[in-house]
Amino acid sequence: MKKNIFLIIGLLMVVAGVAIAYFAKFELADMTGFALTMFGAGIATSQLWQKRDKTQKTWLAVLAVSLVGVGAYLLGFGGFSKETMTTVITMVFGLVGIIAGLIIAAIQSKNAKQIE
Repeated sequence: MKKNIFLIIGLLMVVAGVAIAYFAKFELADMTGFALTMFGAGIATSQLWQKRDKTQKTWLAVLAVSLVGVGAYLLGFGGFSKETMTTVITMVFGLVGIIAGLIIAAIQSKNAKQIE
């Protein structure tokens, strides 16, 4: 748990940014939420990149980081969208991207531990 603290903090910031962008009513809520979402995604992807296994295939690590980044972007975009269908679709694709990226990173680290 302690070794993944920045990943958890980053993902919580992504969720907080989406909540601010969607629910807050002040003037710059959209931009604040999107900025917080992207900052959290940066923290999460940097943690994934630092904790990758350097002996494994690099393209899997790049794919995991890319999926988390694109998923966070879609979540941030969906947070300040005003149409319901656009919000739902981008949120679903964003969550799928983040979950797929985290699953790929977990599978890669599990395979690395089995090889040792």
